[in-house]
Amino acid sequence: MVIPITELDSLWDWNQNMVESVVVKQDKLAEGKPEKWFRACSILIAPNPYVFLNWWNIDIFCYFSHNFITIPPLGYINIAHQHGCLVLGTFITEWKGGAKLCDRILASEETVKRTVDCLVSLAVHYKFDGWLINVENRILAKHLDNLKMFLRLLTDNMRKAVRFSRVIWYDSVTVTGMLKWQNMLNESNRDWYDSCDGIYLNYNWNDIMLLKSAELGAINRIFVGVDCFARGCIGGWDCHRSFAKINLMRMSVALFAPGWICERFPNANPIEHGLRFVCPKRLTV
Repeated sequence: MVIPITELDSLWDWNQNMVESVVVKQDKLAEGKPEKWFRACSILIAPNPYVFLNWWNIDIFCYFSHNFITIPPLGYINIAHQHGCLVLGTFITEWKGGAKLCDRILASEETVKRTVDCLVSLAVHYKFDGWLINVENRILAKHLDNLKMFLRLLTDNMRKAVRFSRVIWYDSVTVTGMLKWQNMLNESNRDWYDSCDGIYLNYNWNDIMLLKSAELGAINRIFVGVDCFARGCIGGWDCHRSFAKINLMRMSVALFAPGWICERFPNANPIEHGLRFVCPKRLTV
């Protein structure tokens, strides 16, 4: 299991020689018994385990948590790649603590390059394909140019190191450094969009916002946010209605929290609910 990185110094100090190795020597008694591990992932015994079923419907899988640096587990990386999906880790800074982190990361060209080098090394070592950059805190005006440099350098270096890499910016901070979600692509966040592979729009969009977004950027690089918990958008069992609006604009979808089917209905069959979520008209539960 890969432990998230929660501190900047831990990120800067990381190198692949620090990663522990495990050797397994199977004894005779273990032969023929059920395996407890599958491709480095522990198999948990649970009556209704969550299973992500929709690999054939997606192109990119982002493993998200609220830790500073989240590295996707090997099991998700393997199965996503088997289905031809890219896998992203998460770089997130939030609120006052996040602002302090960004002050250090963006303090100079040297600290920016050091951070980028570490992020690229993590992706190469663990064999995933890029990063979601989620900055949800203010950025000082003096650091805005360095934030742009951070995004461009990370995007360029990931492309050199990992085939088909992606770096995607979450719609949060404006070009003036304010934390203010735009829910669309506009002049307040366009610089960040132009500096990486795409933008993940916040969830409180409407049809007019999508139309205006399409006027400013390549529509397939605009990932329109849909929250399964329906916070500010059409979600839940009606996510397909949001998808239809986005598809009408030929934009990309960013679906958040598909585990809703288990969190909202902990005692239900997750396979049936997963199929209902994908094909709502074909199965009623």
